[in-house]
Amino acid sequence: MPGLPKNLVSTYQTYKNHTDTIAEWLASTARKHGFTSPKAKKTNKTPNPSQGRPTYTVATKEWTEMAEFIANLSDPPVNVPSKLATLLETTISLRQSFSNNLSDILEDTSSKRDSDASHDFFLSVLKKVHDILKPRLPKERPSSKKPSTVEEIINVFEHLELEEPSAEFEQAPDIPAVSPVNRPIYRAERQNDIQEACFAFSLLLHDLTSIRREVSRAWEGYKQGVYDLVAASISTNTATDLARSMVDDLKGTFAKHGGASRMLDVYYMAMCMEAGTTANDRVRTGDDMNFAMYDAADALFLPAAQTLTAFCNVMKVGPDPQMKRGIYGHYDPQSKRKSKSNREKFTEDKILLLEMLEEFYFFCRFTGPTGSRPPVEDEFTCGLREMFKTKESNLPLAFAATLFLDIHHILREEVDNGFKRLTEATHFIQGDIKEEISFHDGIEMETWPTDNDRFVLHFTETLDFWCHNDQQRICSVKLKRVNIPAPFILHRRHPWLCGLWKYYAQMRFHELSIVFVNAWGSVMSCAHLYNAVGGGTHRDSMWRDMDVVIGLQNSKTFLVGEAPTAADDCLKRFALAMGASAANLAKSTRKKKGLTLSKRGPKGLKELGDVLQTFKERFCNGSGQTNIAPDDVHKILEKASWEHELDEDGHVLEVYKDTDEPTEMKKKPSTSHLHVSKLLSLLCDVLNAEMVEIAFDYLRLHRMCWRLLRALKDACRDKLISMYGPDYIEKESQLPFVVGYVLMSASSEQQVGDILKARLPGVQVTDAVVAAAKTVVKTMIDQGAGALIVEKILPTALGVQIDFEFE
Repeated sequence: MPGLPKNLVSTYQTYKNHTDTIAEWLASTARKHGFTSPKAKKTNKTPNPSQGRPTYTVATKEWTEMAEFIANLSDPPVNVPSKLATLLETTISLRQSFSNNLSDILEDTSSKRDSDASHDFFLSVLKKVHDILKPRLPKERPSSKKPSTVEEIINVFEHLELEEPSAEFEQAPDIPAVSPVNRPIYRAERQNDIQEACFAFSLLLHDLTSIRREVSRAWEGYKQGVYDLVAASISTNTATDLARSMVDDLKGTFAKHGGASRMLDVYYMAMCMEAGTTANDRVRTGDDMNFAMYDAADALFLPAAQTLTAFCNVMKVGPDPQMKRGIYGHYDPQSKRKSKSNREKFTEDKILLLEMLEEFYFFCRFTGPTGSRPPVEDEFTCGLREMFKTKESNLPLAFAATLFLDIHHILREEVDNGFKRLTEATHFIQGDIKEEISFHDGIEMETWPTDNDRFVLHFTETLDFWCHNDQQRICSVKLKRVNIPAPFILHRRHPWLCGLWKYYAQMRFHELSIVFVNAWGSVMSCAHLYNAVGGGTHRDSMWRDMDVVIGLQNSKTFLVGEAPTAADDCLKRFALAMGASAANLAKSTRKKKGLTLSKRGPKGLKELGDVLQTFKERFCNGSGQTNIAPDDVHKILEKASWEHELDEDGHVLEVYKDTDEPTEMKKKPSTSHLHVSKLLSLLCDVLNAEMVEIAFDYLRLHRMCWRLLRALKDACRDKLISMYGPDYIEKESQLPFVVGYVLMSASSEQQVGDILKARLPGVQVTDAVVAAAKTVVKTMIDQGAGALIVEKILPTALGVQIDFEFE
C-alpha cells in the first residue's frame, strides 16, 4: 500500500520529522564548525530522499554534547533559528503532555519502568538542549500564547514549515566540499518501547478524532443542503482510506505490543483507571459495558468495535448469522438521540449495526466470488467483506463503522434521502439518454456510430440493475433467508454508498455526454454563432446555458483564444474549432486548393471536475484500487481549477472559480502546513464545487443547439442558397456547418478549404445573414429556452444552483 502524501502525514510522523529536524540542525551545525563524533551510527534502514546520500542516526545522549559545542562557539557565535526554537519548545510540550496525561496510569511493570526511564531521559535531553542553547535563542520572536493543550501544540506543529539545512554550510572553507547529492542525512534515534507506542497511539487517536469531526461536518452540511451527497460520501470514503493508511504506517510500532486493537484496549483501560473505575464495572447485570465511560469509549470507537467483534463471534458459531428481529428492541430514527442515556445510545447503535451487518453479510455473499461484484463499493463494505472472510475485526473497520453510525446520528429519519437523491439522479440520466437517442433517431452521423447507442444503453441497464432493482431483496429468497429485508434497505440506510453510486452515475454520464457533443459538434458551432451575433453583451441577450458551459470549459476551449469580433476573425476561429489547421488559414497558403486538417482534429469540450476525476479509476473503471494514491489529494493543489481561501487556522472560508484568468496562470495558496483533517475538509469543499461541472446537462444543451441550427437553416434558407447553391448542406448531420456559412457570408473569405463550399460567382459580402441569425438566437432566448438548464433542470432535478454576477 502506498504511503501517505507528503502533506497527509500523520501527527506522529510530523513529530518524527520534527525531531529529525532538531537532530539534523544540531549535527549539521556542529559538524560545520568542526565537531566530530565517533558515536554517530550510519544506517540504511531509513529511506533516503535521494539515492547515494548517507544516512546517520544521531544518538540521543550526544545531543547535549553538540548543543554545548554550538553554544560555546564565539567567532562567530551561532544563533538558533526562530522556527527551530519554537519547534524545540513545542516538542518538549508535546512529550510532556503525554507524560502528564497517560504515563502515570499505565500498568506498573518492569518493561513499563524501563520505558519510562527511556522517555524521561529523552525528555530531559530535550529540556537540557533548550537550556544550553537558551543564550543563543532569538531574543525577539512573534508574540503568541504558549500552547497548553495537545490540540494547541499540534496546531503550532502544523504551521512550522522547516526546510532542510542549506547547502551553504557544505561550502564553508573548513569543510571538505560535498555535493548536495552526497550531503549526509541525520535522523533522531528512535525507541520502540511501550511508552513510544502509547505516545504514537495517542497522536493517532487525535488524528482519527479530527478526521471523524470533519466527516460529521460534511454530513451536517449535506443535511442542510450545503454539500452534495457525492462530496460528503467521497470525503467519508477518503477518511476511511486515510485512517487505514495511518494505522498501517504504525503497524511496526504497535506489533510488539499486541497490535492496534490491543493498544486500543490498553488505552481505554488506562482512561478508566484515570476516572477511578474499570472497564468491567457494570451498573446492571448484563450491561454490555461500563456506561459511565461511554463517552470515552465512543471517542475510541469502542462501541462499534464491540458490536463488530460480537458479530464475528456469531459467525464462528454458525454459517449464516441471522438475528431475530426485535430481540434487543427496535431502532427508531424519529427519536431524539440527544435525550437518550448512555445505555440507550449504545443499545440504539447495537440494534442498528447488528441489523445492518446481517444485510451487509448477505450482500457480500451474493456479490462474492460466484456473484457479480458491483462497480461501486464503499470502504465500509470492503472492510466488512474482509471481516466476513477472516471473522476478525480491526481498528480501521471500527472507525468506518463509527462513521456509519455518526451519519445516522446526524441524519436520523432523513437518512433515506440519500437513496432519494441517488434515484432522482439516475432516473434523470436514464430519461435524458432515452430522449437523446429518440431525438437523433434517423440521423446518420459518421462520428457517432449506432454501436455507441448500444454502449450508452448498457450504461442505463447497469443503473437499473444496481440502483433500481432491489438485488438484496431478490436474492433473499434464493439464499433462503429467515429475515426478508425491507425494500432497498441497504441503500436506504447507507447514504454513504448512495453518494458513491451517484458519483458513478453522474461521472459516467458526464463522460459520455462530452464524447457525444464533441462527435456531433452542435455545441461548439453554436458557441461561435452566439459570439458572432454579440450574445451575452447585455442581460436580455444572455444565453445563460451557453454562458455557463463557456465559463466552466474556459472560453478559449471554444474560441481558440480571445473572443473575436470582426467577421473574418469569427470565421477563422470557427474553422480552427472544426478542425482546420492554422497553416491552412495563413496568408501564404490561402490560394492553395483543398484543406490542411489539424493533426489534433476538431476542437472539443473536455471532461471537467479535476479532483472528482482522481476517483474515476476506482469507482467507474473497475480498477480494483482500494486505497487513495499518494498524488490524488495533491491534485487539489496542482490541477483544481477552483480556488480557495483559508482562515488562519486552515479552515475553508470560500471556494470559487474565476473564469477570467487561465488556471495555469494563477498562484494557488500553499496548503503544505495543513493537518490531514483540514485538507480533508478542503477536499470536501472542492468536490462540492466541482459537482456543477459534471452535473451540467450537455445532452439537453446539444438538443437545444440542434433545434437552433434547424431554425437557423430555415430562417436563412433563401439567402444561403442564393450565396452557396441549393446543395450547400446535403444532409442533416452537416447542420453545425450552417454556422460557418452564416459567418462566411459577412467575411471577405471566399472559401475555407473543404470545410465550406465557395460562394457563387458575383455574390457580394453582406451582413444580412448574420443579422437574421441574431434574430433567431434572440427569439430562442426570449422564449426562455436559453436558460432552461440552469434555471429549471439543474436546481429542480439535481439540486444544483448557479448564481450570476453582473458588472
